[in-house]
This record gives sequence, structure tokens and C-alpha cells, in this order.
Amino acid sequence: MSYLLRKLSSSLLALLVIITITFILMHVIPGGPFDSEKKLPEPILKNLNARYHLDDPLWVQYVDYLKNLARGDLGPSFKYETRTVNDIIREGFPVSATLGAIVILIALFVGLFLGVIAALNQNKWQDYGAILLATMGVSVPSFIVAGLVMYIFAVKLRWFPPALWEGPKSMVLPVISLAGLPTAVIARLMRSSMLEVLNQDYIKTAKAKGLATKVIIYRHALRNAILPVITYLGPAIAGIFTGSFVVENIFAIPGLGKWFVQSITNRDYSVILGVTVFYSALLIFMNMLVDIAYAIVDPRIKLSDMKE
Repeated sequence: MSYLLRKLSSSLLALLVIITITFILMHVIPGGPFDSEKKLPEPILKNLNARYHLDDPLWVQYVDYLKNLARGDLGPSFKYETRTVNDIIREGFPVSATLGAIVILIALFVGLFLGVIAALNQNKWQDYGAILLATMGVSVPSFIVAGLVMYIFAVKLRWFPPALWEGPKSMVLPVISLAGLPTAVIARLMRSSMLEVLNQDYIKTAKAKGLATKVIIYRHALRNAILPVITYLGPAIAGIFTGSFVVENIFAIPGLGKWFVQSITNRDYSVILGVTVFYSALLIFMNMLVDIAYAIVDPRIKLSDMKE
């Protein structure tokens, strides 16, 4: 419990630092949320700044934002009068989370399978094939894959819709585009970790006792080899769940990534800051879950023994 309290305290401090830096950077960069409008008259511009309290001193805006954040209010959108940042996250996150959950499940299943197969067949064709696929997955950016699969399967073959979010078929191409990188990383982590575990003395002892290969792999080796994968899953899940900004825009998916990109273009301060805070909080939460998962997967690790 003491570890979790220390972790929570340091996480809140980290979140405050992120909020502060993002808030300062948004206001330091020249321009404002209403500068892109076509020659707004000075009186209208003044009224808009007064309405959203952008004419207040910077420190007053910062304190007001923290007060509203403590109440769970991320503020109004400067560009969409009928929407608040809470509404945008409430609308966009479920879409990104649905897409992300599918991507993570596929990446976890395929990545673990490739990593184990490669480790058990070191320096054989299965190993080389898995390494080749993992290298391609890491090397080729997701937006390149997105453009390629859209051209082949949507434009040429017409098997899937090229864009929008209209049922299961519309998820296939975005999932393929996003799953390559996490699958490749998990496969490489699992291969290297599995090779290290298979060379441990307790594995050799299990083999000498005549235990079946499947028992050795699934009961003894896999549980210890999967720890690096769990470490990677924390930030990976947070990143994918909050939306791949480029891929969501390519496929016109109404997820959180799309709103974030538009907010940067529009200089919509509240949306930029709100999505950043939401992503940071989710990332911190997932990292805490990783620590808890360590204790569940490996009984030798106890939360009370962990240190910052």
C-alpha cells in the first residue's frame, strides 16, 4: 500500500509538470485560437478573448484551469461552441479504445506466437522468418502501411471501405495499419526474453527430469519470459487507446486522434491541453497497472518491495 501511495503521489506530480509545460508552450507560441479567422474586427476579437478569459494574466488562467481540472471540467472548445473538451473525449475515446483493444489483442497473440516460435527454432527458417516480419513491422511507419492497404484493398480490390467508421469491415484496414509496430516489438521482446529464460538452470533441470516440452514452455518458461512484454504493454496500450493521430485521419475515423490533430491546426488551447492531460493520466495509470501485473505474473515480486 505504501508503494502505491508513493507511486500515486509521484504520478500526480508528473501530471502537474506535464500540464504546466503544455500550458506554457501553448501560450508562448505566437498566435491564438482566433487569429486564423478572416480579419475579425477588433471589438469582436476582444469579446471572444474576454468570453474565454484569454485576456486574463497568464498565471490567473493557469490557476483557473487547475481549479476547473480538479472538478473534472476540462473547459469549453474555442472552435466548437456547442462542445466542451469533456464531450469531445467522451465521444472520441470509445472509438479509439475499440480500435486500440482489437489492435492490442491481435498484436499480443501474434507477437507472442512469433516470439516463442522464433526462440524455440533459433537460427532456423522459422526464426529468420519471424525476425524478418518483426523488422518490417518496426521499420515501416503505420501511415505508409495505411496508404498501401487502402490503395490495394479499398481502391483497387474494393474489398473494404476506404474511410469512415461504419461497422466491422471499416475496422479491418486501420487495424492492419496499427498492428504492425506493436506486433513486431512484442515478437522481438518475446524472442530475446525466451532465449534468455530457456538457458536458465531451472529450465535445464526441468528437461533433465524428463518433463514434456509443452509443460516446460507454458508452465515455467513463458511466465518469466513475458515480463518484458508486460512492461511494453503499459505505454503501448495508452498510446493506441488514445488514438493513432495520423492513421485516424487517413481513414477519417472519428476518434480522439482526429480531434487532437484538428485542435492543433485550430490552435484550440483547451482541446490540446485536455487531450494531453487525458493521455498523460491514462499513461500513468497503465504504468501503475504494469507494476501490479508484475506481482500477479511473478509471485517473487511484491509491491511492498518495489522502489521508485
